[in-house]
Amino acid sequence: MKTSERHAAFQAWLCAHLGTLVKVARAFAATDADRDDLLQELLVALWDAAPSFQGQSQASTFVYRVAHNRALNWKRARTRLLGRRTLHTEWTLLTAPDEDAATRERLEQLYAALRTLEPLDRTLMLLSLDGLSYAEMSEVSGLTANHVGVRLTRARAQLKRVLGAREEGHG
Repeated sequence: MKTSERHAAFQAWLCAHLGTLVKVARAFAATDADRDDLLQELLVALWDAAPSFQGQSQASTFVYRVAHNRALNWKRARTRLLGRRTLHTEWTLLTAPDEDAATRERLEQLYAALRTLEPLDRTLMLLSLDGLSYAEMSEVSGLTANHVGVRLTRARAQLKRVLGAREEGHG
């Protein structure tokens, strides 16, 4: 892939999938600084991976796969660095200016609940929320479509428990 082709592909992917990269960063990183660092790493990983894109899958699948793998590696390195300590830092969401406080609070709760999931389940939930089919999720994750379904069912149940417990604690 020539540099000009790489640049064009990268620009097209950013225009179409920047929201995906931001969601992955928000799901894997709890603080503003960590989210910014991870997003930057996702962008670098996508740039580095561009020459390996063969067009055998959809560009969205390729972007998800690159982002998922980089986010997992980032999370592993971060966990080792922090010695498995949990960060309890408040953070603000990257939200549209027209979102009200209740919507931002619900989004914050959803992302906090997503971070309680195992990294692979977190990615599968993001893919599901973006409307990908089990076959597409299978391609991104390397799992069978049936295994994707099983993991999603368990992840959804865990999210319901976590979100239910938070509502009970606030109400």
